[in-house]
Amino acid sequence: MVLPAWTVVLASLVYLGILFAIAYWADRRADRGRSVIANACVYSLSLAVYCTTWTFYGSVGRAAAAGIGFLPIYLGPTLMLALGWLVLQKLIRVAKVNRITSIADFVASRYGKSQLLGGLVTMIAVVGIVPYIALQLKAVSASFTVLMNHSEIVVPAQQAVPPLLQDSAFYVALLLAAFTILFGTRHLDATERHEGMVAAIAFESVVKLAAFFAVGVYVTYGLYDGFADVFARALAEPGLAALTVAADTAAGYGNWAALTFLSMLSVLLLPRQFQIAVVENVNPEHVRRAVWLFPLYLFLINLFVLPIAIAGLIQFQGGADADTFVLTLPMAHGQEALALLVFIGGLSAATGMVIVETIALSTMVCNDLAMPLLLRFAGLRLAARADLSGLLLAIRRWAIAAILLLGYVYFRVAGEAYALVSIGLISFAAVAQFAPVVLGGLYWKGGTREGALTGLTAGFLVWAYTLLLPSFAKSGWLPEDFMAGPLG
Repeated sequence: MVLPAWTVVLASLVYLGILFAIAYWADRRADRGRSVIANACVYSLSLAVYCTTWTFYGSVGRAAAAGIGFLPIYLGPTLMLALGWLVLQKLIRVAKVNRITSIADFVASRYGKSQLLGGLVTMIAVVGIVPYIALQLKAVSASFTVLMNHSEIVVPAQQAVPPLLQDSAFYVALLLAAFTILFGTRHLDATERHEGMVAAIAFESVVKLAAFFAVGVYVTYGLYDGFADVFARALAEPGLAALTVAADTAAGYGNWAALTFLSMLSVLLLPRQFQIAVVENVNPEHVRRAVWLFPLYLFLINLFVLPIAIAGLIQFQGGADADTFVLTLPMAHGQEALALLVFIGGLSAATGMVIVETIALSTMVCNDLAMPLLLRFAGLRLAARADLSGLLLAIRRWAIAAILLLGYVYFRVAGEAYALVSIGLISFAAVAQFAPVVLGGLYWKGGTREGALTGLTAGFLVWAYTLLLPSFAKSGWLPEDFMAGPLG
C-alpha cells in the first residue's frame, strides 16, 4: 500500500484550511460578543495542546523501550491539576488584574517590572523551546516519509540527512511558518488573547484523540482479541513481559520521580501552556472543570499506548522505528484510510503546538526583547509615533519565521541523534528554570530582582552545559571528549 503524495498533501492542506475557517468563525463570533471559548469544556480541551507529536508518536516509542515508563509525563499534569489547581486559579487572577500577556511579562511584573528580567526569560524560553519545535518537524517529516515509502517501513530510521531542497522537514517548517503568521498575527489585541486560535486548538484536540483512539481500537480489537490477548502475548515473551512492570531499582524510581516533577512544572510553565491556561482564560472558574476533564483526556489518549507498542514489537521484531508504530501498523495491514487519519492526527498534534508556542514566543520577543531595545534608539523616534501596530505585527511575523528556522536548524544539527521523547525532555528541563521565580513571585514577597536574575542565569547555564551542548556532541558537532566533563 502506497498513498500518492498528492493525496497526503491535499488532505493536509484541507485540514489546515478547516482550522483557519474555525479560527475565523470564532473571531467573528467574539467580535459580536458571542464568545465560543467562554466554555469550560473548550478551555479544558485547549489545555490538551500539551499533547504534541511527543504524545502521538513518541509515547509509543518510549513504551516500546521502557514499558509503562512513559506514564510519568502524564501523571505530572494530572497531579498538578488535582493538587495545584488553586495555584493555576491564582495565576489567572493575578494575570487578569495586571494585564499579563506572557510568562516573561508575568515574571518581569512580579519583580519590579524589570525589562532585563523579561528579556532574560524570553531568551531562555526561545532557546529552551527550539528543541521542542524541532521535535514537531522531525515527527511530521518522518511520518510523511513513512507514508511515501511503505516498502521500507521495517528499515531502522537512522538515515543520512537529505539535501535541503529534498528535506520534507524544510517544507513543513515553511508551511507552519506561513500558516502561523496568517493564523496568529492578523491583528493586534491589547490583551494578547486569540479566541480563534483557542477554538481551533480545542478542535485539534478532538481530532488527535479520535485518530489515536481509532488506531488503538483497530490494533487492540482488530489485530488482536482485546487488551487481555495483547498482554497475554507480551507476558509469554521474556523480552516483552518487562514492559508491563516498572523497574524495581533506585534508578527506575528516580526516573519516575524526576519525570513526574518535570511534567508537573511544564504543564504550567511551557510558554504555550501559560498562554492557553492563563492568558487565554476567559473565566477562572473554568479551572474547576479542567481539574477532571483534562486528566480524563490524558487517560483516553494514553489508553492504547502500551498495546500499540507491544503489537509493533511483535509485528516488526525490532526492525522498525518504534516512534512510527502508530502509523506503520495500519500500513502493514493495508489500512490506507486509517493511515491517512493517523497522519492527520499527528499533523494536528504538531500544528497545535507550533501555532501556540510560536505565537507565545513571538509575543515575548516583541514585547520583552525587541521593543525595549528599539525604544532605546532615540533616532528611530518610536515614542513619537501614534500607531506602532504595523511595526509590532512585523516584528512578530519575523520572530515566528526566525523561531521556526531555529527549530529546523536544530533538527538538522542534532535532531537525528535522539528519539522524540528525549528531545522533548530537553525543553521540559529548560522551562523548569522558571518555577522558582514564578511560584516565588506568586507567594513570596521577599523575592528580589537580583535574586531572580541570578537564579535564572545559573539554572540556564547548567541546563545548557548538561543537556543542550551534549545533544550537539552526540551529533558529532562537538568533540566526543566533551561528554567526559572537566573532571573526566
